[in-house]
Amino acid sequence: MSQEMQSLRDILFHNPKIVPERKAILFEERWHSFAELQARVGAVGAALKRAGVEHGDRVAVLLQNRPEFFETYFAITGIGAIFVPLNWRLHVAEHAVLLTDAEPKLLITERAYAPNLERLRQSVPSLTQIVVVDKDGSAAADSYEAWIAPTQGMPLPEAAGLDPDTDAAMLYTSGTTSRPKGVVLTHGNYLAEFADLASIVGVNENSLNLQISPLYHAACIHSFFHLAYGAATVLIDKFEAGEALRLIEKERVSYFFAAPTAIYQMMDIPDFARCDHSSLKAISYGAASISKTRLMEVGQAFGPILIHAYGMTETTSHASALLPADHAIALGSIGKGTNACEIRLVNLEGKVCRTDEIGEIIVRGPNVMKKGYWKRPDATAEAIRDGWLYTGDLAHYDENGFIYVVDRKKDMIISGGVNIYPREIEEVIAAHPAVAEVAAYGVPDEHWGEALAASVVLREGKTASAQEISDFCRGRIGGYKVPKLIKIIDALPKTATGKIRKIDLRKNASAL
Repeated sequence: MSQEMQSLRDILFHNPKIVPERKAILFEERWHSFAELQARVGAVGAALKRAGVEHGDRVAVLLQNRPEFFETYFAITGIGAIFVPLNWRLHVAEHAVLLTDAEPKLLITERAYAPNLERLRQSVPSLTQIVVVDKDGSAAADSYEAWIAPTQGMPLPEAAGLDPDTDAAMLYTSGTTSRPKGVVLTHGNYLAEFADLASIVGVNENSLNLQISPLYHAACIHSFFHLAYGAATVLIDKFEAGEALRLIEKERVSYFFAAPTAIYQMMDIPDFARCDHSSLKAISYGAASISKTRLMEVGQAFGPILIHAYGMTETTSHASALLPADHAIALGSIGKGTNACEIRLVNLEGKVCRTDEIGEIIVRGPNVMKKGYWKRPDATAEAIRDGWLYTGDLAHYDENGFIYVVDRKKDMIISGGVNIYPREIEEVIAAHPAVAEVAAYGVPDEHWGEALAASVVLREGKTASAQEISDFCRGRIGGYKVPKLIKIIDALPKTATGKIRKIDLRKNASAL
């Protein structure tokens, strides 16, 4: 981005690349211009100030993919407050834990979550107001449109002290049974990420992004960096493969990011061969593992336009990328790093790895989180050492310096692009009165990349079926975290020291 850009506020209001009359966002067959977006952001920002939101206050947003997500993002960050997006797939109990940790002053949400709002209000002492975007006010919440009506036409309030080091957003990465971790990202982190992505993808005012993944996820960066360069975004509220292909053809989409699962679903549409996707200039994929066999199929289907993105919330999305031309020589690699990010592999002694020596990926750059984890100095000290982010991912170099991820130090599972933490699921299942022991783990899955499985040992004299345990989980955690395979077994395999051998469980897991 331009050196004059000091904050996300400048992206929308002091950016020569943005032409007010041009299209910015397409949602439900209606285009919203940049001028409309600017006006709405001003009104929301003024309403936030009227509600008492000050510099550094947190404002939580629980919205699916819709224009108000952008309005709140630019308004909250534009007045110096901190934007806290929540995963709408979580259970209300999980939302309560995250909100209690973040201590937001306001929550902006939508009608789908109205039944839970009174519970959240009672559970989160910091909340002074809840605003719902698509309903009239009620005892538990105020109407978004009524809330901003008095501030229509007002400019975005000034924000003193807004600079690249100002905290902009906090995104949660972990589950809620263990202590959650909120990644604090600055305005400078986002500005650096926008510029880095533009150098990878190539974008101009005629580019058109299709936002397939949920906006609460770090992958929302693809929509925001397109807007930052005066380009437009097409929003899908919930991904459906046929609808995505229809929009690509009708609107002449030039770019999208997706987890491999979503791409598979598009390719599996019966009339995929008849769909016109010739407008696509680049497809970025990542957030989940993909086999080389499936990757070659994707390349054959869409052409040599694939970009393998590797990163995490702590890097404001990206740390490395494998460009289209490199797919022919390094299929399955995550590349060598981006223009902004320096990436290394280090062994247990902290020395840079030799070719084919497995080590941990570490990253540094202007898009890496500067402030660390919210209220978690212990986790921050573990992750950030001597200016480097230790990712916990294990990888090796090939003879050309390309990096290949081979495993994760921690047991995190990525299923369909969504992070799942086994320990959280184990805690939930262990609470079932019939369960003695449990181990959750990932197993390979052609469709999802990985799928969550759990092996359960029952208490002596107790009975429970796999379906009963699955139903037990659904009442306590988001549906996507419920294991797709639950096996009732006599005993968990363990080492001599009592550690569970999950490698044996994976080997013996039935095909899903």
